[in-house]
Amino acid sequence: MSEDSTASSSPFAPRRHRRGLTRIAAACERCRRRKQKCDGRTPTCGACDTAGASCIPSDRLVVRQSDSERDVLRSQLGHLQQQHNSLLQQFDQLRAEVSRRDSVSVSDMASPETLAIVPPLLQHHGRVLNLDIPYSGRILRPTFSRRSTVRDLNWSALSSAWDLWGDDTAPNYVSQAFSIPVDFDVNAYRSLVNTFFDCRWPYLPVLHRPSFTTKHLNPFLSKSTKSSISNFMVNMVCAVAATEKSWLQHEDGQIHRAFFGRAVQDLHIVIGSDDLECVQCLLLLCMYGHNEPQSVNMWYTTSLALQLAIGIDLHRKESLTSQSLLCTEMSKRVFWCSYVMSCNMAINMGRPLGIHESDITTPLPLPLADDQLSDSCVHPTLSQAAISQVPDTSAFIHIIQLRKINAAIYHSFHSIGRRTNDSQELDSLRKRYFSELNQWLMTAPRYPRPFCTFQTNEWFHIAFHHATLSLYRPSRAIPMPSSEDLRICMESAIGLISSYSSLYARNRIKYTFVAIHSLFMAAVAMLYALRASPPLRQELTHPVVQTNIVTFLTLFRGISNGRAVGEKCSRIIERLGNSILSLFDDTTIPSAEVDTEFQSWFGLQTHTFSTATKSQHGGLLDNATPQFPEIDLPWADLFVEGIDMGSTDVSGFFC
Repeated sequence: MSEDSTASSSPFAPRRHRRGLTRIAAACERCRRRKQKCDGRTPTCGACDTAGASCIPSDRLVVRQSDSERDVLRSQLGHLQQQHNSLLQQFDQLRAEVSRRDSVSVSDMASPETLAIVPPLLQHHGRVLNLDIPYSGRILRPTFSRRSTVRDLNWSALSSAWDLWGDDTAPNYVSQAFSIPVDFDVNAYRSLVNTFFDCRWPYLPVLHRPSFTTKHLNPFLSKSTKSSISNFMVNMVCAVAATEKSWLQHEDGQIHRAFFGRAVQDLHIVIGSDDLECVQCLLLLCMYGHNEPQSVNMWYTTSLALQLAIGIDLHRKESLTSQSLLCTEMSKRVFWCSYVMSCNMAINMGRPLGIHESDITTPLPLPLADDQLSDSCVHPTLSQAAISQVPDTSAFIHIIQLRKINAAIYHSFHSIGRRTNDSQELDSLRKRYFSELNQWLMTAPRYPRPFCTFQTNEWFHIAFHHATLSLYRPSRAIPMPSSEDLRICMESAIGLISSYSSLYARNRIKYTFVAIHSLFMAAVAMLYALRASPPLRQELTHPVVQTNIVTFLTLFRGISNGRAVGEKCSRIIERLGNSILSLFDDTTIPSAEVDTEFQSWFGLQTHTFSTATKSQHGGLLDNATPQFPEIDLPWADLFVEGIDMGSTDVSGFFC
């Protein structure tokens, strides 16, 4: 046998194809059926092309994927995205820890050689701040969060209607990026700044417009600024102003969150800035928090701003000595802005006031516009201040005076340690405060062409009715109002809702959590008065009450702008309203002026404590839900909805 034949017959020798023979992966269907060679060309092989026949590729050339395989791939992709988001959160936590470790004192870095090797660090007030590490702290936590850890405690004394906001979540700026459109030019920035000073400045004049424009805005727009404070202030002003506009053409109306996201990148520098600038920046955050309460911890931030202002003695008139008119007025404005914000949050959240009026000696700001703050300024006369035609501080001064009355009412009737005193004394206090409120409303400044909502007559009426409700609704001092008290409550509640409706019809009212809370509590107070006072129901009719309820629901859902809290509160009012409307079927003449039985159990005397105990008045306090009439079941359901009234009476709910 030849050597060649031996090599070819060896089992380990590779098999050789015959010369000229081409192997293909799979023949087409026609060639397979005819058992002929197929050259595998696509889309038509040679044999089919010659015969003019349709060439159908073999199934072995087609990759098919089942539905189950696609589902597996989608599941894997979702799992990888979750892992990615989790790693981003861990990364931010690590950066926050590094921030705390890298905040060192200058004494630890005394030598110039040491300072030269850390260019990203900023020396300020004896500390070294790392410019590259973002802020991570309580300011950016939600205002309203679930507190499940205290459910077994005296929960009703720690909560109020604010718990309704616990379902709303703040945007996650780590995993959810909001961008400012590329076509947002210098003119767009200036338009937002103008909106801020026209719409929000009259309520809280925290900035001096000429100084802000010269020191912060112009360098920011020319991209010549190296100040993180300027970046923060400009972005926060734009964020607050953007909440006043729809901006639907940009990022689905999320542009305010884009500005806010940019601003908080410099928040760690703000915290270490000069005290007065820091207070101004914190107040800008609070102004934004009115619209986005789950993005800014309003209670913590307003309290921090007030305490910083007190820490530099802005509450004392002695701190104004030997200062220019501009510095004097801005010091007064910044302090009273802090007071207004802190007082508003404390009263509405049922918490202690940050400072009492007796501890304040600094005077109110002068009714001047920003361009009048110069040494050569001539102070306006009373007649000029009475009819304001320029954006001066007249409205702001009037708001301060109202907050003082609000604080006095809260301290006298609603503070947590308040107990029932002599009825004559309380009646005298009520008459005095009500007289002050009426005087306040009559002396409100008149603006022929209001620049903003806070200069309209409707807003002053809303503030008046809100304060009147606080004065006459159930309180710790007077847990069971009289029939006349309930009448005033109902009239003020209807007046408040009507004023809000008028503003909404002219597109003058935007979503703020304070507006939502005010409307909700007014609606509940109106329905409570109708339930507790049969004579009031006799004065109204079923269609009138139904119209008031429908007006509220339309207004509430419109202002809520699709938020979860809006729909939740609307469902509560619908249920309570239906229960009240069913009472109009009863044609019997009421036997009493006030339903004291309803008022007594509505005061949570059976809902407050986790174990049975005796009250101070000898009544049994039991956690078991009593058997209420069917008509009152919606009122009992308020406890399930997360609305609690107070430690021993209804005041916690209405505060």
